[in-house]
Amino acid sequence: MGITIEEAVARFLDDLRLSPRSRTTYALALRKFLRHLEEVQGLSPEAAVSELREEHAIAFLRDLVPDDIKTPEQVSRMRTAQTTFAAVRKFYGYLISFDLHTGLSTEKLRVRAATVLPRFTPPPPDVRTSDLERIVDHVRRLAPESDPIKELRRLKVRALILFLFRTGVRVSELCALRRQDIDLETGIARIYRAKGGKSRTVHFDSETAEALAAYWRARGDSGRGVNAFPAFSGRDRPGQPGKAIAPRTVQALVSRLSEEAGVEFAVTPHSFRHGLATELVRRRVRESTVQTILGHASPVTTRIYVHLTAQEAAEEYQAAFGRYRRPGGRGADR
Repeated sequence: MGITIEEAVARFLDDLRLSPRSRTTYALALRKFLRHLEEVQGLSPEAAVSELREEHAIAFLRDLVPDDIKTPEQVSRMRTAQTTFAAVRKFYGYLISFDLHTGLSTEKLRVRAATVLPRFTPPPPDVRTSDLERIVDHVRRLAPESDPIKELRRLKVRALILFLFRTGVRVSELCALRRQDIDLETGIARIYRAKGGKSRTVHFDSETAEALAAYWRARGDSGRGVNAFPAFSGRDRPGQPGKAIAPRTVQALVSRLSEEAGVEFAVTPHSFRHGLATELVRRRVRESTVQTILGHASPVTTRIYVHLTAQEAAEEYQAAFGRYRRPGGRGADR
C-alpha cells in the first residue's frame, strides 16, 4: 500500500525546518485536515497517501471559509482559514516534491482554491501607538534599585522594551539574539534564520544602544566568550548571563508592564512590531523600506499598513469639521 496519509504528515513535519511556534501551527492545521478527511469526507488517515486528491483539500477549505466577511469574528475566521489552508497547501507541495504522490498538482490546487477564497485584504491591526508609548514611558521612569539583582532586572526590562519598540523584531527573533548579533557601533542588529528561513538587518536608535550597554555592564559581561552570551537573559544574575529569555517570559513581562502603565487594551510583544510599521508609514518611509525592515516576504503584508491611520484620518476630519468633544464634556450643550 505504501505510506499512509498520517505517516506522510508525520514525515512532512519532521523534515521541515521550522521554529517551534510554526511547527505547532502546521501540526494543528494538519490535524484538523486529517479529522475532516475522516469525519466529513470518509477518507481514513490510515489510507494510502496516493488516495488524496485536490478535491479533498478544497472541500476542507470550503468548510473553513466563512459565508461573509463583515464582522470581526468573520475576519478572524478568515485569517484562520488562510493560515490553516497554507499548511495543507505546503503539505501537498511536499508530497509532490518528494515523489510521495506525483499524481497531485499544486497548480490545480491553487486555481481551485482561488475559486473558493473570497477577495480579502486583512484590516490593519488595531494598534494604539499611544499605548505603546505609554508603556515605554513607564519603563523609562522605573526608579533605580539598590539591590543589584533588582537593578539588573530593571535595566534589562528597559533595554528589552526599547529594543522591541525601535526594531519591530518578532518575539522569537528577540529571544534568539546573541550579543554578537547586535552592533552598538552602528546601531544595527542581524536577525538570522527568521520567519521563512530568511535573514535581515534591523536598526535601533541611540537611546536603545545606551540601554543595552547599561544592561550588559550591570550583567558583568566579560571574557573571551562574551559575544556568544544571549542578548537578553532569562534569569538576572550579575556575572552569570545564563540562558536566553523565553518567548513566554517576554509575553508575561509585556502584559505586566501594560497593567502597571494603566493600558486598557491588550498589548503583546507583537504589538510593538505593528506599532513600528504604523509609525514608519506615518513618517512617509517608503513601502519597500518598511518591507525590508520588518522582513515581510510579500509586499501584500506590508501594504496592510500603507493607509491613512485612524489617528491621521481623525485629525484631517476634525480639521474640516472641528475638534471632537465627547458628550457631557467641557463646552458641550447642557
